Amino acid sequence: MRIQKIDGGLTFTRKPNSGEMQVYTRSVNKGLDLLGKQVDIILHNASAPAVKSENTGIGSLFSRTSITKLFPFLKNHGITGIQQEPNGLRKVLDNSPYAPESNAKNIFMIPLEKLTTEEYGNILSKKTFEAIVNGNPNDEQVNYPYVRKMYDVALREAYNNGKDSKEFAEFKAAREQDYEQSAIYRVLSKINGLDNSFWGSEGSYSETDYHASTPISEEKDWNEVDKNLYLNRDSQESQARIAELKEKYKDDYDYFLFQQMILEKENEKTNKISEEMGIKIIGDSPVAPTDVETWVNKNLFLKGKAIGCPPDHFSRNGQRWGFKYYDPEKIFNEDGSLGEAGEILKKKYEEYFASFPGGIRIDHIIGLIDPFIYTVDSDVMTPENSGRIYSIPGKYQKHSDEEFANMLTKIIIPAAEKYGLKKSSIICEDLGDRTAPVRNVMQNLNLSGIAVTQYGYRGSKTPEKDVIMLGSHDNCSFLEYVENLFNFNNNHDKTSRFMKRTQYIAEDTVSKDASGEQQGSYLHELRTNKKSFLFASFVELFTSPARRVQIFFSDLFGISKTYNIPGTTQGNWSLRLGENFEEDYYKKASEGTAPNIPGVIAAALRHRGLDKGNEQLMQDLDNSARIISEK
Repeated sequence: MRIQKIDGGLTFTRKPNSGEMQVYTRSVNKGLDLLGKQVDIILHNASAPAVKSENTGIGSLFSRTSITKLFPFLKNHGITGIQQEPNGLRKVLDNSPYAPESNAKNIFMIPLEKLTTEEYGNILSKKTFEAIVNGNPNDEQVNYPYVRKMYDVALREAYNNGKDSKEFAEFKAAREQDYEQSAIYRVLSKINGLDNSFWGSEGSYSETDYHASTPISEEKDWNEVDKNLYLNRDSQESQARIAELKEKYKDDYDYFLFQQMILEKENEKTNKISEEMGIKIIGDSPVAPTDVETWVNKNLFLKGKAIGCPPDHFSRNGQRWGFKYYDPEKIFNEDGSLGEAGEILKKKYEEYFASFPGGIRIDHIIGLIDPFIYTVDSDVMTPENSGRIYSIPGKYQKHSDEEFANMLTKIIIPAAEKYGLKKSSIICEDLGDRTAPVRNVMQNLNLSGIAVTQYGYRGSKTPEKDVIMLGSHDNCSFLEYVENLFNFNNNHDKTSRFMKRTQYIAEDTVSKDASGEQQGSYLHELRTNKKSFLFASFVELFTSPARRVQIFFSDLFGISKTYNIPGTTQGNWSLRLGENFEEDYYKKASEGTAPNIPGVIAAALRHRGLDKGNEQLMQDLDNSARIISEK
């Protein structure tokens, strides 16, 4: 009997050589097959690494570094999925990917280094590219003001050199209609005062001058024709205005379309390459409608209402997100068919599944089943001005599980099936107040929920269909969590949480054939050694019934920094992997602050009793784990 652990005294020596890596990868994959596990990393584009000579200040999963270095590294370690952030176009002055301006793609995903090659006709000069790389103020944090300014410089140059190409003419002819509204919105935003001149000659803009929840432009300040441009799209006045904007601001309009051409090309190419490697990219769909969506379809949303969360132990006063919600009567007609808003949502989800062969994560699935709606001009949420719109008596009330499920059964699941994806490719973020309708729909449709162990979820109690993880983009790093958990300082509540958590992990990760004395010794080890506790916490993911494990990038690479602090607007979404991410992983794994993957899998197999009859596999896993942990 062995109880696997990491010794805090180990130091980094080396990574596996090529022969050892073959054994390493083969044994890790076989171990995962025996455990019935699929492993994803959660890694947003901005956080992807870049070699120094191509580091423009922000990462991209389309970049050469991701394709040639990151993807092979992940594949070697048994990771077959990368869940990225929502890929919608970011607002001009908002770093968050979860409140996008439009469904057009995020321009910071464009790998600028590729624009300097023959493949793109050298539309970006190497001189400009090198100047951007050399001016990058931080290799491991995204400096968004710098990135915004420099990407505009680079992409304007690329556009000027490529706008007369046959490829762009063909793209515009085929795809303009799909991007027209987003392009016009960006043009109108510029007209109304928020263009690149805002940066000043040195790009000295400070993030603290801008509140992240403010839209790119105050639509209320627009003239009436522009405010209602697509609401009255068939009127002669609107048609004339749209034509005027396209002609008068043709350069800005075409510039927008040109960027989307590059993004579509890179998205298709990267999906093909990653799938050939055995890695699939997973998307993320935010609960918030985009600014363009609400501008174009303002007559389809509930008036004076927004979606949020009710008061709970996370937020005493509830969460007022401010995101508009489609009028239920516009989503479905009386006969159950899709209404105008329903058709818009159908197209939106079809575009998600078309872009992501690995499926999508749906943010706040509760909001699609039993949303909490509040009155925006009220200061406090009360039963009179807020509630579960489909559960409370009224004209929108639903009366059966089938009715509560219709957003999924009539829009989302058919959208997945259109692109050959099963329900298992849909990850439902169901954290929060899961009402009876939510629980019933999730159960009836056999949908995958999420279990986050930082929130007290126990691995052994996680259903097979669910996704289990230590934490996500809304949590502190797991290293920070462990420090906080061990720092209970005689606080009764903290002590109780610590004792309960360690007890559960000990029970859920100890080897199957451990004696009572060995179990006691193991529990003591977990309560006195942070690195042993951290290792066991990873093991818990793989001993759980859950078929799918997700690991946030900071936890996989042993980074003790928080990526996003909910409710704040500064410093978020900027943490990145460094150029030497591979060496960093092996160093942290040897120190016990990143997971020793073959060691974790070996421990999980022993806990499940799957080591019996698989002696050669266990030997290979142990040898691989030992290489990473060599003194």
